Amino acid sequence: MGLFGHKNKEIQIIAPVDGEVIAIEEVTDEIFSQKMLGDGLGIKPAKGNFVAPMEGKLMTVFPTGHAYGIKHKSGVEMLLHVGMDTVSLNGEGFDIKVKQDQAVSQGDLLCNVDLDKIKDKVPSLDTPMVFTPDSMNGKTIEVVKKGKVSQGDVIAIIK
Repeated sequence: MGLFGHKNKEIQIIAPVDGEVIAIEEVTDEIFSQKMLGDGLGIKPAKGNFVAPMEGKLMTVFPTGHAYGIKHKSGVEMLLHVGMDTVSLNGEGFDIKVKQDQAVSQGDLLCNVDLDKIKDKVPSLDTPMVFTPDSMNGKTIEVVKKGKVSQGDVIAIIK
């Protein structure tokens, strides 16, 4: 640990994909919009290449490719859930590029999704990013960019 090792550092969250950032309350599935799994934000993807919004360890990589759980070294955990009811596709349209327990850097490719192939088979492509309440340790989420974003833009800060 360096001189500043004990200071609580902010965690920048980047857009995992080009698209439109929306409030978590606007996500079409109530499990997410009512914050049952935690607070966060959503993105309506314009492209299908999803990257890690933060660095950490992949605690969960669903075999269907629709969801990824990432744990930051600070203990903060997030769930990236690509689309609504996409688990029912059983991996169709999803090309997973990572493995569970793998360390990822912010911006590493998680998966490629054929949005054209899946968009008519699911209720919505809304992609929530939620942070599990018990991992936040009093930290809060500040959404710093809404509307149209490019992959890699800082869209939220955990502090």
